Amino acid sequence: MSRDGGRKGRDGTFPFWGLIALPAGVLWGTLLGVMAGIYFGNPAIGAAIGAGLGVGIGLSLFAAALVIASIRSRI
Repeated sequence: MSRDGGRKGRDGTFPFWGLIALPAGVLWGTLLGVMAGIYFGNPAIGAAIGAGLGVGIGLSLFAAALVIASIRSRI
């Protein structure tokens, strides 16, 4: 049994999904926005709206990763 009560694998590093959250959000948001824009008739506006939503979602996930990393560093 380890000194911290048997908790293995929690080393306080930043989660990988938090690192890729913002770029992945922008890429997926833009792609989905272009597809929605093609369906509704203007892909450029769809891409802009999708990228904006992707940035917002990516920042939310990045903030969640920051919270998790700070909790892990205290344990």
